Amino acid sequence: MESGADREAGEPSRAVTGWTVGLVCVAIVACGVIVSGLLHKPEPELTTQPVPASTTPAPQTEHSSYVTPPVVFPVNIPGCDVVEPPGDRKWQGYMTTDKFGYDNPTYPWFSGPKAVAMSQALRDGLPEGVDIAFASVGQSLLFRPIFDPSGESGEHLDAGGWTTATGTVVRGGKAGELMVSVRKSDAPIPPCVAGDLDERRHLTDGTTVDVHDTWSEVDKVRTLSRTANAYLTDGTVVTTSASDDGQDRDSHSGTVPLTVDELAVLATAPGLRVTAAVPSGTPDVPESCGFGFDSDNGGTVDESVAHRLDAVLARIPLDGLTLDRPLGQLRRAEFGKGRVCQVVRITTPGKQSRLSVTIIAGQRPAAESTTTRDPDGNGASSRRLSDGSIVERQESRFSVTANQPGAQPVPNTDRTVTVTRPSGTQVKVNSTAESAIEPLPFEQLESIAVTLGPEVP
Repeated sequence: MESGADREAGEPSRAVTGWTVGLVCVAIVACGVIVSGLLHKPEPELTTQPVPASTTPAPQTEHSSYVTPPVVFPVNIPGCDVVEPPGDRKWQGYMTTDKFGYDNPTYPWFSGPKAVAMSQALRDGLPEGVDIAFASVGQSLLFRPIFDPSGESGEHLDAGGWTTATGTVVRGGKAGELMVSVRKSDAPIPPCVAGDLDERRHLTDGTTVDVHDTWSEVDKVRTLSRTANAYLTDGTVVTTSASDDGQDRDSHSGTVPLTVDELAVLATAPGLRVTAAVPSGTPDVPESCGFGFDSDNGGTVDESVAHRLDAVLARIPLDGLTLDRPLGQLRRAEFGKGRVCQVVRITTPGKQSRLSVTIIAGQRPAAESTTTRDPDGNGASSRRLSDGSIVERQESRFSVTANQPGAQPVPNTDRTVTVTRPSGTQVKVNSTAESAIEPLPFEQLESIAVTLGPEVP
């Protein structure tokens, strides 16, 4: 790996900058970040070792292959005065812990509200007829915290400084993946490299956009992809990349949902610039939800049910409470298709807390008419309603200590009401508060859960 001494700190290598010659996979898991780049030369056809005549034949083993189109060089690329030969491409991998979330002091231009504003600008910039598939918060084109791959020694590694939004988009019934990454850079525009771009466009405002339409094959399964890299005059670098990967990740639609021209226009959307102002009143990022371990037993809560529940949630009175965003924006849970959920923050002074609503399919009702309580104040009870639904109440008290030197434990109180209908669909409403603040009362949580009850299958 290069030390980066000859490049700006945090500047991706040419192999990383050329998104179309490799596959970059970004995943945020709990408080960690994993990024790995599939940046290597195409492998030869599958081979097996010859079998010596004096030994028993060994089982043949197939090796995974990654193939991209052959690169022609020398070649003329429109918009490029000079075209450099393709370089060696190698595997690169990084793993780090997200220490700062959206408040990383290394990148003062970025924040939670900035991520929300950029995400809205991205959604607004989608071409007509392109819809975002019903998915979790993290897969709905929400910009994530900036990946900062700094080692323990403080040395800055390649590929840092990006915030990335991903999601499945649908056009004409064909689904594909869209990935958009944004960073700030003072480095010069990289040279034209054969195989990395099909055309370099020079816009009248000084912006440069490189576009590429290509494909790759992993184990002979072909993925179509298109990319636009925009280098804007204020130092913003935007990469928009679309492929024909289906929503279930195991299928390919055969159609990339955005054209090269549409990706180029999207990459220059004003709201994606690092210097774009954040509109007044922009909220912080919504929380992801649905990390529980309840099994959905193959059940599904589809988009139509979620939208019907949204309308009910929006009408539920929460008198005297101020929320950071309205109830009624259910998304698919981060794990499993059998649940939808939403988290809001109550910001009313003296009642600051977290409220979550989760609907899970395929659950088994618990035993009725039970009550337990331990010496620490943790307790649970259940009872049956006249329609056969089981209502469970649970309260727990615990302490949370931040992962910072000298941090002191902070007491938390958690209250949950769960209503499980005879059909097996479950509504779970939870309220959590810190320190001396009390969560919402059981009666209010139960009112929300019971109101939603008749609307679920």
